[in-house]
Amino acid sequence: MEKEVLPQKIKFNLNTDFLKLIAAVTMFIDHIGAVLFPDILMFRIIGRISFPLFAYCLVVGFLYTSNIKKYALRLLIFGIISQPIHVFTFDVSWAQLNILPTLLMGLILLYCLREKKWFIFILLIVSVFFINFNYGIEGILLIILFYVFRNHTFAALISTSLLLIKPLFYGHIQGFAVFCIPFIFFHTNVKVKLNKYFYYLFYPLHLLLLLILKMILAV
Repeated sequence: MEKEVLPQKIKFNLNTDFLKLIAAVTMFIDHIGAVLFPDILMFRIIGRISFPLFAYCLVVGFLYTSNIKKYALRLLIFGIISQPIHVFTFDVSWAQLNILPTLLMGLILLYCLREKKWFIFILLIVSVFFINFNYGIEGILLIILFYVFRNHTFAALISTSLLLIKPLFYGHIQGFAVFCIPFIFFHTNVKVKLNKYFYYLFYPLHLLLLLILKMILAV
């Protein structure tokens, strides 16, 4: 008996284990630059592709998860765990949130879109302007665009490319995030298989490592 082939819920690259690995590595490079080598811009440029890859993988995860509540709970728990490490590693305010709350907000907004909970959706969007989410409203909008245009390749390619490259016109390196586009819109088949908790653990642990190195170098 042939194995049933489930319908594809998104037209883009589904090799998300590979994409998450690239996102994790480039994020680590970015944070090495931010914490240890702030004068070397190339570290930060390389790291620009990390968030869009995580944002895209969040959308794929939302479309294919069997339990969105557990998905959201994981993001919440590890976001809380990561926050103090994030604050001390980057010497930022407690109000400056790490990346996981941004992904959590994106996940909740996708759920509201799918379930047509428009009032809650609008309230949450408004709240983004008053809460210091990492990557702000642009990061949230990117997640929404990946979802809304999940079956419209050309519209997704154009809209996300314009959103990502826009900062370059203002001289901001965040625009280099546009180099994530080939990874998302070209299908790959790289065999990588890591436990889903690896990435949740990697986030606070790599920040903790950088914090320890920063403290050692400061002595």
